[in-house]
Amino acid sequence: MAEANGNNQANVSSAKGVKGGYIFSAPEGTALPTDIKTPLDPAFKCLGFISEDGYVETVDEDSDDIPDMNGDIMDSTNSNRVESAQFTLAEIKAETLKRQYGEKNVTDANGVITVKHNSNSHDIFSYVLELVLKNNRRWRKVIPAGKSAELDDLNISSSELCQRPLTMKYLTDKDGNTCYDYFESTETTATA
Repeated sequence: MAEANGNNQANVSSAKGVKGGYIFSAPEGTALPTDIKTPLDPAFKCLGFISEDGYVETVDEDSDDIPDMNGDIMDSTNSNRVESAQFTLAEIKAETLKRQYGEKNVTDANGVITVKHNSNSHDIFSYVLELVLKNNRRWRKVIPAGKSAELDDLNISSSELCQRPLTMKYLTDKDGNTCYDYFESTETTATA
């Protein structure tokens, strides 16, 4: 199929999580998918629901302009780039609490989850989001190394979700990338 050279409404979409599970994490170094169809390694555990605020990805870049002797900009370089995401894991269970407070700070034994609050809470995990665009187009987002960076306020009330928004920073992998997105194409077809 040839690349289209015009507007295509099939390429305009919002996104939703795949029903039954859409955010997964595994220890860093777990085999990562490199397409939209390969089943996840069994080490990936479902982290449950994300709140209605969704998954908000941010890229912050600082640039330095390089002027010539007349003050005209000759070039602009990026001096700092940070990619991160903020989301609220809605379920209160050991796996989600480990992403917030650290793997070694959460235990689930004898029917009780125990969480220790301390500064040893910034473990690195790999993350995969399983998403669907309109017309059931698949989208898989793979973060090879995500590190919990911040927890927002916890509001305890009968009218609010009892969880903290989490900010996760994307760390650079061995190939210099922080994230991989795999989209089902509307312009080419998969080979058999």
